[in-house]
Amino acid sequence: MRLHPLLAFGYCKQSSRLSHHHLCLPNVGRTTRLAMSDSAKLPRVDFDTTETVGSTRWMRLETLSYHVADENSTDGSGSSMRKWDRAVRTTKQSEDSIDAVVILAILRHDANDISRDEIVCVKQYRPPVDAYTIELPAGLIDEGEEPAKAAAREFYEETGYIGKVLDVSPASYLSPGLTNESACLVRLEVDMTHEANLKNYENKNLHDGLEGCEKDRGL
Repeated sequence: MRLHPLLAFGYCKQSSRLSHHHLCLPNVGRTTRLAMSDSAKLPRVDFDTTETVGSTRWMRLETLSYHVADENSTDGSGSSMRKWDRAVRTTKQSEDSIDAVVILAILRHDANDISRDEIVCVKQYRPPVDAYTIELPAGLIDEGEEPAKAAAREFYEETGYIGKVLDVSPASYLSPGLTNESACLVRLEVDMTHEANLKNYENKNLHDGLEGCEKDRGL
């Protein structure tokens, strides 16, 4: 299987919380929590006391207050309060909403020969790291949009390929120490016998924008 590079971009929403005291069982679209009997000792955020430190058009910096078990608490409550800063997308609809989709797309040239399959990647400049990155296509989910629909839309917009969604994973957090941003991994298949897909493939320069070392590696 080869990587098929494109100069494009794309990105879903939901929540599967996991801690030492919760067990999340795989189940697309929902989370099952098994909690300790004494839930009062569980760490938990008091969202009513969340402070907004700063905000831009797309991002918001918040300071969270959360309770942790503390046998040495001065007020005898058995807990104490701590602080944590996090970044939040201003487009996020709720704590449990899914922000984005990450798309694992397979170009299927021959259903009987998987050795000809290709994985679609995108290359783009990312200002936060001041570098070009090679990534799976991804994109944000529009309000009220299902992850599968968002994936098909984003993939077509960014690559020009028409794909069929095979499955959608439960949402996961991308960097839970920094942000509550979440995404679903959507597996998508592109039928390369489809006339529009074949024409799109033939019109693309497979090595457009790649560095020499990337060409040598078959990217």
